[in-house]
Amino acid sequence: MNAAQKPVLVVDDEKEIVDFLEKFISRFGYRVEKVTSGEAALAFIESHGARCVFLDIQMGGVDGIEVLRRIKKTYPDITVIMITGKAEKEVQTKAKRYGAATYITKPLDLEDLSRRIKEYLV
Repeated sequence: MNAAQKPVLVVDDEKEIVDFLEKFISRFGYRVEKVTSGEAALAFIESHGARCVFLDIQMGGVDGIEVLRRIKKTYPDITVIMITGKAEKEVQTKAKRYGAATYITKPLDLEDLSRRIKEYLV
């Protein structure tokens, strides 16, 4: 399966966020899958792959930074866009160091989100 056929994966422990992102990203013509934990994200990617992952940083269990680290170690070609509720420089620096393409902040800015989708998924 080539990258264009692989889904976009949305990972956030807030159901409203994954539901919203699924609807929003699918409007751009992408197949979107969603999970609500870091553990589920890693299992999904191992089984199905992903072309891009929208990944929340703060989650119970395995947090987003650790999920990012594991994804990039095993699947360096997957684009990972971090989602954060706080624009903390230290966390953003760590995410970049582990290979995140960029990050978006909550509450989600639809114009910014559209721009990131076009920039990283086309």
